Amino acid sequence: MLSPGNPYVLPSTLVAAGAYLGATLLTDASILVRIGILVVLAGIVPVVLNRIFGGSSADTATEESVEEPPEA
Repeated sequence: MLSPGNPYVLPSTLVAAGAYLGATLLTDASILVRIGILVVLAGIVPVVLNRIFGGSSADTATEESVEEPPEA
């Protein structure tokens, strides 16, 4: 899902931002089409890629990010 453990969120968001700007500058697409591109690339693609390539889930990401304090 969209979680800090999903390694595809940041690259997908950057690509979505570039696609949105490109659609704004180079085409005469309506705002709904541009927002649709943004939602698909930034919201759906990272989730699908994470499921296909077996990335970490939200539960594993939170468990992995918590470090145990060193024992004195």
